Amino acid sequence: MSNGDFEGGNSGFDSDYGYSPGNLWPEGLYDILDNPQSSHSGFSPCEDHTSGSGNMMVVNGAGSPNQNVWCQTVSVNPNSQYVLSAWLTSVNPSSPALLQFSINGSVVGPIFSAGPVFLWQQFFEIWDSGTNSSASICIVNQNTSLGGNDFALDDIVFAPVCVS
Repeated sequence: MSNGDFEGGNSGFDSDYGYSPGNLWPEGLYDILDNPQSSHSGFSPCEDHTSGSGNMMVVNGAGSPNQNVWCQTVSVNPNSQYVLSAWLTSVNPSSPALLQFSINGSVVGPIFSAGPVFLWQQFFEIWDSGTNSSASICIVNQNTSLGGNDFALDDIVFAPVCVS
């Protein structure tokens, strides 16, 4: 997996959302930046999860469910377990984001909700590759609210589970 910390900017992933540097109006847009408030005056300022001075993906959530916020296709070893992890925070206190993992078009785990503004929370799930040799991993927005539903993602990781 590449650029899960967004230090490489807007590269290495796909999104159903539109990339809009410097302007997150209206809904359905994202930006890669170090301060959410610099792209939307209604967003709270916060620092990235990684170092406090790096980039994060900031999203003005769309009102349609099942929108892929972030996706990447990676090679996997068949019959192996992997962990998918992401850090999430709200950037607007109303209607926190409701996100879910998806791999190869199937949901993995329950919907998770963003907590308070600038309280980074980690969400993760374990996935068994079965006979698959590749995985299309996505983070999907399930919130349909246009007010709020604004969040930041950082430090997305997809890695094999260590077995001793």
